[in-house]
Amino acid sequence: MRRRVFGASVAVVLTALLAGCVSIPSSGGVNVGSPPLVEESIELDTIVPPPAKDATPQQIVEGFLEAAASPRNKYQAASEFLTPAFADEWNPNAAATIDVLRDREFTEVGEASIVVDATSAAELSATGEYSTTESTASIELGYQLQQNEEGQWRISSAPPGLLIDETTFAQTFRSYPLYFYSADFDYLVPDLRWFAGRDSAQTSIVRALLVGPSEWLRTGVRSAFPEGTRLDSGSVPVAGRVASVDLSGATDDDVTSVQRMEFQLQESLDGVQNVDSVILALNGVEQDVPELSPAPVKNPSVDPRQVVYDGTTFGYLAPSGEAIEQIPDLSPQVEALAPTGAALGAGGEVAAVLAADGVSVVRAGDEVELLDPRGGLIVPAIDGTGAVWSVPAGLPGQLVVYPGDRSLDAIQLPVPWTGSSIAALEISRDSSRLVALLGDGNATQFVAASIQRDAAGTPTALSAVTLGLSDVEGIPRDVAWLDAGTVASLTESPDGTTRVITQVLGGVAVSRPGPDGGRAIDGGNSVSDLRLLTVDGFLEAPSGVGWQARAEGIRLLASQQPD
Repeated sequence: MRRRVFGASVAVVLTALLAGCVSIPSSGGVNVGSPPLVEESIELDTIVPPPAKDATPQQIVEGFLEAAASPRNKYQAASEFLTPAFADEWNPNAAATIDVLRDREFTEVGEASIVVDATSAAELSATGEYSTTESTASIELGYQLQQNEEGQWRISSAPPGLLIDETTFAQTFRSYPLYFYSADFDYLVPDLRWFAGRDSAQTSIVRALLVGPSEWLRTGVRSAFPEGTRLDSGSVPVAGRVASVDLSGATDDDVTSVQRMEFQLQESLDGVQNVDSVILALNGVEQDVPELSPAPVKNPSVDPRQVVYDGTTFGYLAPSGEAIEQIPDLSPQVEALAPTGAALGAGGEVAAVLAADGVSVVRAGDEVELLDPRGGLIVPAIDGTGAVWSVPAGLPGQLVVYPGDRSLDAIQLPVPWTGSSIAALEISRDSSRLVALLGDGNATQFVAASIQRDAAGTPTALSAVTLGLSDVEGIPRDVAWLDAGTVASLTESPDGTTRVITQVLGGVAVSRPGPDGGRAIDGGNSVSDLRLLTVDGFLEAPSGVGWQARAEGIRLLASQQPD
C-alpha cells in the first residue's frame, strides 16, 4: 500500500489564492508560470452565489459562468442557473474553453438571448487534454433563456461544456499523468490530463485511460486495456483509500495482461489524494493480481554528471567542474574525431558524433563507423536501441534513422512537421517520443511526436499528429528532455538575448531569460538539473533568477540515454 505526505498548510494555500498567484497563460504563445496544485493538501471549494431574485438575463449568464468554479456534485451550483429540462441535458464535462476574463464581453440579442464574446487562451477536451490556442480571434457563444413560473430567468440553451477563465481554471482543475506503456512494455509513458472535482477525479482518470492515449502519443505507446473495455459501474468508488475499478470487455485469461492492467490503473491513480491502492474486477470478478515483475520504469534516469568535451577529453564532468572522466573504451575514439556535437547512448556503450565529415557512430572497443556524410547536419540524437537519428539543418524533412542493428539499412522517416530549418531533436529516455525545434522565418516551432517501432524495436514511423509546444520569436538553438514528461527549448531572441522555455507535455510553459550567448541545453533528472553551454565555453546552471557558471572551456554538451 502506498503512502504519500501532503505538507502544504491551509494558510499557505489560502495566502497563495488571495495573492492572486494562480494563473494560466493568457495567450496561445509562451506562457509564464503554471497552475499551482493548490489542492495537494486540502479540499477547497468556491462558494458560488445562487441566482439572485429578479436577475437580468445577462446577470444569470454571468452567474452561470462564475459557477464553473464549483465542480461539486456535478456542478450543482451551475445547474441552478438552468431550466430543469436543460439541467438534465447540459454536460459540463464535454469540453472547456479557457478564456481571458478581461476580454470577455456580453451582448443582448433580444430579450431572451445573450452572446458572449470570448478570447480563447486554451482548450480542454472531454478526456482532459490541454492545448493552447493558436488563434487570438474572439469566439461567439450563444445563451438562450426562458422565464419560469415565478418570472425568473433561467438558461434554456448553452454551448456544451464550460467557458472558464484562466484563474478559475487554475483554482478548479488539477493535472494528473495517465500512464501508458512503451512498445516493449519496459517503460511507463506519461500522458498529462486535467480534471476538476476532487471527489470524482478517479472516475475521470479511469474513463480517460480506457479511451486511450492522446492522438499525438497513440503511435508510440500501448495500453493494457483491450479496445472496448468499459467501466461497468459508471464510477470508481473509493473506500478506505482503496479505489474499486469494475471493468467489462476485458478477460482474465492472461495473467500478464491482468497484471499490466492493474499496474496501469495503480500508477495512473497514484496522483489522486484519497487513493492508495486499487482493487480490479473484470466482468464482476475481483482479481487477485500478483505483483508485476519486473515493474516497468516510470521515470528513467541518466547519469547526473554532464557529458562534455573540452577540446581534449570527452567524458563525464566532475561535480566540481574541474575535471573530466573518460568513458572506458569510448572516449578515445570520440576524441579522435574532434567532435562538434554528440549524444551518448545507453550505458555509455555507444555515441552518435557530429564531426567535420558528418555523423558517425562510435561503439565501445570498436572502430568508428561513418553513417551520414551529408553536409549541414545538426547534432545527432540516439535512442535506447542505439539507433542514430540524423537530419540536415536546412532540410528538416530529410530525417534518416540508422538502426542499432548493423544488418538493417538506414530508414528515411516521413516527418509530421513543417518549417524551413531544424535546429535540434532529441529522443525521450523511454525511446517512445521525440522533440524537435524548428525554424520558420523569425519564429520557432517546438513540437513533440511519438515513435512507432516494430517488434525488434526498430523505428518505422512518426505520429502523423504532433503536440505543439510553446514557441517564441527568434533563432532556434537546442532542445532537451528534463525527465519523462518535461522538455526545454533554447531560443536566441532578435535582440541577441536567449530564452529558455520549460514545458510539461500536455501542460503549460514556464519562460525565463537564458544566459548571454547560450547555444546548447541539456537536462539531468529534474528541472533543477538544467544546464546551458554558451558560445564562450561556459557551462551555466540556474541560480535564483539568474545563471551561474559551473565550468569553463567546454566545447560541447552531449545528451544521454539511461542505462
